[in-house]
Amino acid sequence: MLDRMRESSGGVLGFRFDGKLSESDYATILLPELERVMSEYPKIRILFKIEGFRSWRPGEGWDAFRQWPGMENVDRIAIVGGERWREWMNRFPALFIGFGDIDVRYFPENRQRDAWGWLREGLVRVLLTAE
Repeated sequence: MLDRMRESSGGVLGFRFDGKLSESDYATILLPELERVMSEYPKIRILFKIEGFRSWRPGEGWDAFRQWPGMENVDRIAIVGGERWREWMNRFPALFIGFGDIDVRYFPENRQRDAWGWLREGLVRVLLTAE
């Protein structure tokens, strides 16, 4: 299952995986949400939080995400998860090939706050005031 995290704001989106990630999660949640945000913000940054992650087969959904035309608008991806996930990422770096110039970083679960901070780092906030 894939959920949009409540900490998401502006062009910084967070998604939580819990259990098995399906291809329909990509088609019905992830890509539509990215498209919506891309229409409002020039750069998108994404946090993926893995909780109780039991299985995943990178298939058409993952390929669709990597080949998504809006990927050129993504400049940072933070992966937050347990130690086993970090090991898994290191063993299968090919899963992240195709991200081009995107800075992809792993954060342990206890550093999720740091991951959000890193994603928001350097973003310009524009405040409009009525005169």
